[in-house]
Amino acid sequence: MGNRMGQLGLLVGATCLVVVTTIAAITVPLVAAGLVALVLLLAFSRRVDGWRWMLALTMGLLVCASSNVPALVEASFYPRYAAVAGLVLWGLCLPGRTPARTDVWTRVFVAALWAMGGLATMSFAWSVVPMETLQRGVALLLLAALVHVLVRRRWPDRAVMMADLRVVYLVLTASIVVSLGIGFADGTLVAATSSVTRFQGLYNNPNMLGIVCALTIPLGWALYRQSRRQVALLGMVPAAASLLLSQSRTALIAVLVGALWLVLRYGLGRMVRLAAGATALLLVAHLLNLLPTIFAAPWMRQFVLRFTDPTGGDLSNGRTQMWQTTIDLWWQNRPTLGFGYASRNHLFELASADEFFGTAGVSVVHNSYLQLLLELGLAAVLPLLLLLVAAGRVVLRAPVRRADAGLVWLVVTGLLIQVTESAMFGTGQTYPYVFWTVVAAALLHLPTKRNPADREGAARVNLPHAEAGRQRAGVFDDGVPRRPTVLLR
Repeated sequence: MGNRMGQLGLLVGATCLVVVTTIAAITVPLVAAGLVALVLLLAFSRRVDGWRWMLALTMGLLVCASSNVPALVEASFYPRYAAVAGLVLWGLCLPGRTPARTDVWTRVFVAALWAMGGLATMSFAWSVVPMETLQRGVALLLLAALVHVLVRRRWPDRAVMMADLRVVYLVLTASIVVSLGIGFADGTLVAATSSVTRFQGLYNNPNMLGIVCALTIPLGWALYRQSRRQVALLGMVPAAASLLLSQSRTALIAVLVGALWLVLRYGLGRMVRLAAGATALLLVAHLLNLLPTIFAAPWMRQFVLRFTDPTGGDLSNGRTQMWQTTIDLWWQNRPTLGFGYASRNHLFELASADEFFGTAGVSVVHNSYLQLLLELGLAAVLPLLLLLVAAGRVVLRAPVRRADAGLVWLVVTGLLIQVTESAMFGTGQTYPYVFWTVVAAALLHLPTKRNPADREGAARVNLPHAEAGRQRAGVFDDGVPRRPTVLLR
């Protein structure tokens, strides 16, 4: 059964890939070249099984759905959901790899994700746009099913999990490289470095490019810490450059805060060394007269203005006003159940045309948490809190060694991005799939509490050393077995 599903998945994937590549070759040749390069890269990569090919196809379709090429968006609209469903069905056919004991918070996390998807789907009954809510709710259920399958069937094996995340990293990196190629070909890359234009590359807006880069950088760090191969860092270079050129303040701040959180978890000694190294680099750059050249560049001046110019009356570009308007619209009309999942766009049109909805003038929410309240009301608070607590356990308890360091970095970054963006449950693009699967991966491999019997055994092993320490301190316990001493003759 598994082999038949694998062959069917490969056949469907190859067909979709040919269609998307053909359309891209007609409209944007660089996108087609990027797809072909990605296929060749995966073909020559080791440990790429059929399921990972399907995963690469799914991520590619999600990237195409969030691009600024209308033909790619139209061609990938329904296939992206079919690809996610294919991953779920294929995963169900795999042999179970469930560990002996799954952490309780991993089970709570999966259950909360299912509850959120079920609530979103049921909200079509009271939604202002029922069919859109039903369609997007089913897509959210597919996301919950995918996470559940990964936790139960595939990712208990850490090596398999990291190999799957490597495929995701390759696809995101390829999309960023293609974005830079498109920018170089149409001149937007040069314009972004020499004027006030923000760079968006392949994606439909600069903020979307910033979000993808913010996910790619920690993911690359996780793969590097796992494999210790410097080639894994190569994808972080175009991601960091594109992040700066996109001038996405939220993504940049989130990535930096996530990195600082890792440094804090490592210890203040590492932070002091990092600060000393940064200071030394700034002094050397000053001696070489590089600082005036860098800060006088047009793109750098525009980049600084993004953080200092109070456009729209405040530094958030009017986001605080949008948040207040969203809260009023939700609380004064439907505080309990909201207006229905994924009803935001249609709701804003109604709010601007009908006085019944209270306040007009809202175009976007720019906050995932407030948008969830607007769409699902207080009914969504409990599953959302459970999801956030589970993510918080990753932030606080996951070790910051090897690949876990990058996973913690990504979770911190993702949580902060959603303060000013609305993509946490936006199943039409890459963010929710990468973020929630990484949270599940980190939760699944959290270190468990040591068994008291194991601690007692370890104490017996180290008994001579522990007893010697107590004796040096002048503490003697007759109830503790003593180390045999050699008789002196």
